[in-house]
Amino acid sequence: MEKIKAFFSSLRSYVSPVYVSLLFAAFVLWYITKLGGNYTTDHTVTVVIDGSEYEVGCTIRGNGTNLISYTLSTKRSRFEIPSAELSFDREVTDSLGRTYRHITSTSLQQSLASRMSDIDVVAVGVMPTIEVVEPTL
Repeated sequence: MEKIKAFFSSLRSYVSPVYVSLLFAAFVLWYITKLGGNYTTDHTVTVVIDGSEYEVGCTIRGNGTNLISYTLSTKRSRFEIPSAELSFDREVTDSLGRTYRHITSTSLQQSLASRMSDIDVVAVGVMPTIEVVEPTL
């Protein structure tokens, strides 16, 4: 502990505290300026369709501050989408009689874009087939 205190006291004689604080302020201002630009990044979102969760990779574009809020917040990376809002391109029935549907990328992209209003959803990754659950009477 004494060596660390001695190191900082000797460092203080070479580097001014004012210089360090101005260097820190310059870094913060530079970082804020850089976040003001538009960027494109890959992001994984959780899509909940009729109670089932799926991880979907998508490419998003937007202001740096908005992108950081989406990538750091798990609340803003989870979206509930009803299956009635989506369109399907094919339907498959397995040997047990279960029906599976494949969601079109464009319908999923449009649904996500309507929920991510402050950024653009450029592309959506591969969406797995989902099982169609028939409502019980």
